[in-house]
Amino acid sequence: MFCIVAAVVLSILGIFSAANRRLAKEALDCVFRRITFRPCNTGFDEKMKAKILGKMINRSEGTARFLNKNFEVLAWIFFVLMLVSSVFLVRSLYLFYTTGSCNGANDAGFCVFDPTGEHNETSSTAEGACPVPANITDEGGGLTLNGVDLNLWPVKNTESEDQFIFIGCYSCDYTRKVYPDIRRLVDEFQPEFFFGEYPTKLKTDYLSRIGYCVYNQDQEKYWHMNDAFFAQDIAFLEDVSATHAILTNLGLDADDIEACAAEPETEEEVQNLFEEIRNTNFYGTPTIFINGEPLVGPKPFRVYAIQLEGLFYWLK
Repeated sequence: MFCIVAAVVLSILGIFSAANRRLAKEALDCVFRRITFRPCNTGFDEKMKAKILGKMINRSEGTARFLNKNFEVLAWIFFVLMLVSSVFLVRSLYLFYTTGSCNGANDAGFCVFDPTGEHNETSSTAEGACPVPANITDEGGGLTLNGVDLNLWPVKNTESEDQFIFIGCYSCDYTRKVYPDIRRLVDEFQPEFFFGEYPTKLKTDYLSRIGYCVYNQDQEKYWHMNDAFFAQDIAFLEDVSATHAILTNLGLDADDIEACAAEPETEEEVQNLFEEIRNTNFYGTPTIFINGEPLVGPKPFRVYAIQLEGLFYWLK
């Protein structure tokens, strides 16, 4: 099995060295002959063994003797280690491609393909941003839609078989980062789309109340309002005049919407929506449920598309 291990290692080293490329060619030839139950006709095993032992004997005669005696056994051990490592590498690549994490959906453990952990970052329900916990079951019993009343949530594409639930915050950097991809996905795949705005960073629910009133007056303009709020500079999100300008540009009566937002009934309905959002046990934004499966943090577009359309969406 030594020739298999050597073939892999030398093939990598051969990228940078012509001498290693020649050895890699010999190793691959040896591998081919071994898997067809023929001996290596190049003497590759013995050649490499002699090189290794020649260097080792100058440093430790005992170690060289041990290597010489157990060379084949050690080769098998390295082969098994390489095989196991390859399986874990392929698994990590698959999970990263499909979930945005090497360790599976919503696992914030270290991932070499996402070393900064940006695919799992959220703004927490306490003011300020923080990374997601490593295990979602540590938070409120796990993310769930059981017992959550979706009738209170703004929704579009109600005839779709697919369901996409998005919990976000207008002032959350991570929600704002992923929002353009979410809008693209909703436009492209037309899932039943629920949006729950939860102010994880702003000190008031002013924009939530504004959104409630706009949705009840004109649902189509509500989604355009959302686009405008997410495009708005965070510094102006609590600026009443800036909000009025957005509403006016959408052809809405800003004063009428403001009066609606100030009504006690509006505050009660918004708080009811917040309670339903909290019933999901979410702990930060953005949190997304695709056909019941939760995804936390700003994932790449492909992850959402795969969850909706399946792994082979990109082969269409």
